[in-house]
Amino acid sequence: MTKLNADTVDAFIEAANKKFGGSDVGETNAHPAFSYSFKGGKLTKVNFTCPITLDFAEVGGGKPNAANKDAIAKVAQLAEDHEEKHKAGYESAFKTFDPDKTAKELMAKTFKDEKEAKKELEAKFKALKDALMQACLDLHKSEGIIEVTTNINIQMKPAGASGCR
Repeated sequence: MTKLNADTVDAFIEAANKKFGGSDVGETNAHPAFSYSFKGGKLTKVNFTCPITLDFAEVGGGKPNAANKDAIAKVAQLAEDHEEKHKAGYESAFKTFDPDKTAKELMAKTFKDEKEAKKELEAKFKALKDALMQACLDLHKSEGIIEVTTNINIQMKPAGASGCR
């Protein structure tokens, strides 16, 4: 959580955009990885991991008037909620991928060499990365851009594919 100081909701969003890039007010990333050991035609150990990092704009200091204070708090809450949804989507995709089952299936196979084993591992890993990206795309079909109008009307709008990196 990144605390940002602002006197107005516009200044808060501008500071968030500067911190996170583009029109973002937060960022959640999945960091999938795998490791393995190979011996005698078999994968003897396979491990898939997917740590997730999450950060979003949070109310810091400043001297906003009442309307801006409420608007900043609402933007910050929308940012937190959105990033938590990303995290939940990534966690669900990783759970559906079923890393333990996938590892067991790979270790049950016999390969002609390590190159062949690694090729299959990388195919499984690509499937995981694709599932993680799909989780992002699915969320951005319904939300992803916070829009503040001049009368401080705040809403979450779909971001579409452009909301994913």
